[in-house]
Amino acid sequence: MFGTKKTNKTISDLDSFLDNLDECVLTYKNGIKNYLEGNKKDFDDNLESITQLRDNTTELRRTIENELYTYSLVSEQRVDIMQLLEHLDKIINLLHKNLWQYEIEIPFFPSELNVDFLKLVEITGLAVEGIIQASRDYFKAPRFVGEKTHRIYFFEKEVSKLAQSIKRRVFHEMDNFKLSQKFHLRYFTLHVEELAEEAVRVADHLSIMVIRHTN
Repeated sequence: MFGTKKTNKTISDLDSFLDNLDECVLTYKNGIKNYLEGNKKDFDDNLESITQLRDNTTELRRTIENELYTYSLVSEQRVDIMQLLEHLDKIINLLHKNLWQYEIEIPFFPSELNVDFLKLVEITGLAVEGIIQASRDYFKAPRFVGEKTHRIYFFEKEVSKLAQSIKRRVFHEMDNFKLSQKFHLRYFTLHVEELAEEAVRVADHLSIMVIRHTN
């Protein structure tokens, strides 16, 4: 796809953008684990890290967009690439916003939910990590994108099933919880689902990009 020297920095910036997204996912997962386990200092460090990563990716996105226009790079694909960056940036913002909601709202999670909730977060992380791999493949080996997106769709379905199970458990089995507490747990479960759903939207966009530009 890219063949001129002018594109070297843009390719490097795209890789850095995806590296930052990858670190965001790891920080998000670690942050939720630290919150549930009561590791406040480590959780605060996670909040600081994910904010810095979010700021870095915002700057990288602006730089990449500027390079695409300034150097008239891949003009026939420019719009698709910028839309891809917009989708990926939305995932980063969701990771950042959702992790900060734990600090703002201080949700109470009963210990018996921790295993399932961490599993939910882990599977969602796999979906987002799949997006990172698929995005790299699009720029380097587009023929492998379909293989990655197939896994993303699978993980999103698993997230949906597990999230429904958690919510059902909260509303049907936790009789000692107030309704407001149950709504709060549902709300934070929906946050995780939202990330997986956004990963699917990126997978759809990548699939269209591959069809449009490899035929």
